[in-house]
Amino acid sequence: MKNLWEVFVMDMGELAEGKELELTIRTLNPGKQKYTYQRVKAEVSSQLDKFADALQVRLGRGQLSNRQFSIRVIETVQRMPERYR
Repeated sequence: MKNLWEVFVMDMGELAEGKELELTIRTLNPGKQKYTYQRVKAEVSSQLDKFADALQVRLGRGQLSNRQFSIRVIETVQRMPERYR
């Protein structure tokens, strides 16, 4: 199943292609987990068929950008120490 993610950025330059990025994304898939945020390491591409999942972009004030990307989540970043999990 193709997941749909959303990211908020101040500038489109934050979504550099060909680099591993650390982003805060949220899921837009229907169901109980909709709007769940995750901090992840990911790679993005303007080629919509390059990666399996889709990424839509919102700008600083929440405006939906007309640019879309494909995204590959490499790993979820865990910032909480082990002892608190």
